[in-house]
Amino acid sequence: MRWGAGWEEDSHEIMTMKSSKCLQLPSALCAALWLVASLASAQSPPALSVQWSNGCAWLNLEADIGAACTIQYCASLLPTNNWRFLTNLTPLLNSPHSVSDAEAALAPRFYRAFSQQVPTNVATADAVWIAPGTFIMGSPPTEAQRGADETQHAVTLTHGFYIGKHEVTQAEYLALMGHNPSFFTGDLNRPVDTVSWNDATDYCAQLTQREQAAGRLPAGWGYRLPTESEWEHACRAGTATAFNFGSAIQGGMANFYNYYEYDAAVGEIYISDPAIPYLGRTTAVGTYEPNAWGLYDMHGNVWEWCQDWYGAYPAGSVVDPQGPASGSQRVARGGCCGNGARCCRSAYRFCGSPADAYNDFGFRTVLAPIQ
Repeated sequence: MRWGAGWEEDSHEIMTMKSSKCLQLPSALCAALWLVASLASAQSPPALSVQWSNGCAWLNLEADIGAACTIQYCASLLPTNNWRFLTNLTPLLNSPHSVSDAEAALAPRFYRAFSQQVPTNVATADAVWIAPGTFIMGSPPTEAQRGADETQHAVTLTHGFYIGKHEVTQAEYLALMGHNPSFFTGDLNRPVDTVSWNDATDYCAQLTQREQAAGRLPAGWGYRLPTESEWEHACRAGTATAFNFGSAIQGGMANFYNYYEYDAAVGEIYISDPAIPYLGRTTAVGTYEPNAWGLYDMHGNVWEWCQDWYGAYPAGSVVDPQGPASGSQRVARGGCCGNGARCCRSAYRFCGSPADAYNDFGFRTVLAPIQ
């Protein structure tokens, strides 16, 4: 399947299981091939094998040179499993390539690999490659204080994309747009705020023009806002819990109104005297721990504009959803420094008028072939 100039894709997955009883017996390793989709492509599917040596699992990956490759792992193949990020190779510089996983000694693991051919002249130092895949979007009925608009449904994203490690900073916005509209000033490494959806999409368009003029983007590639499904897929990073680090959040784990923490079993929990004082402002990007895929501030700091119009989720499983064809409000995700923890959940949905600039709204960019 070809998508845009110079873009060819294989979403073959190869998974290898190492039983905990076979840690010292490499010959006992058993492999199974799981083919998610058969896609006609000039690119060869990635091949993944496992060897056990010196107390460490060594994954040997064979794929086309220049491909963007992602390796993930999980503890079982049950439908409730969470695939976790192990490493990105973007682009793959040599093949075969070996990756070690010392943590494999602690429990049985399955592995899978994705690859997509990407141009070599794409600047991605501040972005993370998100491989295609299927995830459950929305929240389960058991998640306390969930919204009525969070109906769970399966989403398949057939194309990978790059997404910013951080929210766009005030320094980045100032350098490109020539002004800083932010309310929370004092540190240019804080996310830009007080930007409308229109401002955010204009930034993406001008960033695309600048990078194309500098020869840093191939034809057919450009910057844009993430779709709502891309945002949640990237936020969850293979998890199915209320937050990408688990079912509960406490002060110090993200920048939110930490007088109200949250546990998925009970809902928001009022804290009369937080151990970590409430900041009442945004923080520099990267202040808190990233999720398993290396993305910062997916919970809290500023709301992040998404590409979609806000509307009801589609019924049943969907492929590459783009949201409603029209509407009056654009989607925003992730919560902000002024919200209680309930609003920072992975599934929580918010929205705003595309022409209005709110002092708790920012954004991050996606780099992908333009459809």
